[in-house]
Amino acid sequence: MYFELAKRNLMRTRVRSVLAIIGIVIGVMAIASIGIFGEGLKLSVLKNFQDVANEVIITPSYTHGYTKIDRDSVKKIEKLTFLESVTPIKMKSGVVQYKNKKTYTTIYGMGRKDIEEMFKAEKGSIKLSGSCVVGNYLAEKLNLRVGVKLSIEGEVFRVSGILEEEGARFDINPNNAIFISEKDFENLFNEKDYSMVIVRVEKIENIEELKDAVDKLINSRETKVRVFEMKTIIERITEAFNQINLFLLAIAGISLLVAGVSILNIMLISTIERTREIGVMRAVGASRQTIMRVFLYEALILGAIGSVIGGILSIFAGFLIEAGMLHTVEYLFVPSTFFAIAKGIFFGMITAVISGFYPAWKASNLEPIEALRYE
Repeated sequence: MYFELAKRNLMRTRVRSVLAIIGIVIGVMAIASIGIFGEGLKLSVLKNFQDVANEVIITPSYTHGYTKIDRDSVKKIEKLTFLESVTPIKMKSGVVQYKNKKTYTTIYGMGRKDIEEMFKAEKGSIKLSGSCVVGNYLAEKLNLRVGVKLSIEGEVFRVSGILEEEGARFDINPNNAIFISEKDFENLFNEKDYSMVIVRVEKIENIEELKDAVDKLINSRETKVRVFEMKTIIERITEAFNQINLFLLAIAGISLLVAGVSILNIMLISTIERTREIGVMRAVGASRQTIMRVFLYEALILGAIGSVIGGILSIFAGFLIEAGMLHTVEYLFVPSTFFAIAKGIFFGMITAVISGFYPAWKASNLEPIEALRYE
């Protein structure tokens, strides 16, 4: 009965009801679509780092005077049983020249299989015996092609392959680098020790076990190496994006607040216009609770209709935003999207009910005689 009464009252002021619903629709769309975009942005960024979550980078302890990792330390790490792979890397900066073009770049000394596991050749193939593999950006800068010869620190190498362009990485940036074999690197720079070791553990839970093993086997007397977990970066990125999403949702919530004020205003006007009607209801026995319920039902209906429509439209809004800004919609239909929509609908309905509470309280506290005398 209360629902039918509330529905009838809203139909009597159809234009105002529609305007109030539009306000809720806009507010819910803003919250849900920004939530969808924020989660999509976070997932697209984290996608580049998920493959390295079980990766650990071991570097020399520069603060304790160590600039290299010796071979014995690498052999101790390689003997650990819970590791998926161990990639020792030598690294120096050097002069590279091709024809009349010369530049200063990073030169890595690595095993061929390690390079094949980490990167893909866009042109040519990964061969290192007397040859080198060049990063994509460096190849463009020096106008290098597969098969040409270039000079690295005065020694001639043939370019066997050019790597695909890589996105942001925290271990090795191959785009502006050259890769040669460990043997060639040792001959070129007279360097036997390593600059870093990239270790992949079988399970993320093994990272703590690895840190304990490194402390026991290598750092027992003094700190020779540092262990850097890649999952720490992922956790910090996730935390940063959560804070950004919260900030964006707070901004979007302003539109919902405006919609709530609109409902409050509309229902206050409705209370004044229906003063005599409220007086009649009270005179024939309607209690204060009955009057309050009718008004709250009206607010709830407005909020429910506006929130559901806003939730549905937010899918299209999220699609357009992700397609326009992320250039992909692969993260649209993920659980977080439906959570963002549910959150938008929930806050839309709560805002509507809270906005309707004061007009409902005011209407329920009208004295019947004074209400009947109201002109």
